[in-house]
Amino acid sequence: MLVCRGIFVKVKLECDETNTGQFGQQSLLKCVIKQPTVKVRVVIWHKVGENEEALLVFEDTVKKQVQGFRFVEPFWITNKPDLSMLINNTKMEDEGEYLCTVVTDAGEGEKITQLKVKARYNQPTITQTKKTKTSNVASYLICESFGGDPKGKLRWFDEHDKDWTNSSNMTIKKTDNGLFKLSSWLPLMSGSTYESYTCKVYDGKGVEEGKVFFEPNKQIDPEETSPAAFVAPVVVIGSLIVGLLLLLLYRKRSQSK
Repeated sequence: MLVCRGIFVKVKLECDETNTGQFGQQSLLKCVIKQPTVKVRVVIWHKVGENEEALLVFEDTVKKQVQGFRFVEPFWITNKPDLSMLINNTKMEDEGEYLCTVVTDAGEGEKITQLKVKARYNQPTITQTKKTKTSNVASYLICESFGGDPKGKLRWFDEHDKDWTNSSNMTIKKTDNGLFKLSSWLPLMSGSTYESYTCKVYDGKGVEEGKVFFEPNKQIDPEETSPAAFVAPVVVIGSLIVGLLLLLLYRKRSQSK
């Protein structure tokens, strides 16, 4: 989000009041001179509060351009009063306040803008585990979603759209790239499991960003397969081998006679 306030008045410099930058995409910090036929001599963009290092510097030509930042419009060629700055591949650390300073043949001006960066959560996934230490819990459904910001929420619903979120346990972990990973465990009680469940992920404002559907009764966990499932094939194979050996032995004796 961009919030703009005036500091110097000689040159009328206007910026968008609000804007939301998306993580991994381009973010525009728009500032335009609202005075006709002015000659731009100096433009400086820098982030406030971080060693005051300039990101973009124009003095009759582009003197400095930090990687990942650039002017949207080559105003020194087009003579358009657009001093906007574009941030490529926006990161969470790009969030903050930015100061745009301009010097023209008609005077000077500057404005501060604030950029808020938002990241959308990935499509959630569900896995099932039957490893449980609680006697009345048959298994757990684990829903996960990551890559979002600000902190979101995972919610559970059964096939009748009944909300089971209060029965689950959710954890939030901040990853190395500054984004959040959401994990939620939903216990399935013995004898009271529904045919299907849906896990939905919501952003920090409660807006749904994705969902996944899961049918636990149709999932097979190889570790939980009953030993009886292997007994019948082994017995059959063993019987066939014994039968073949007896047949070979019988034929050999018949040939010797």
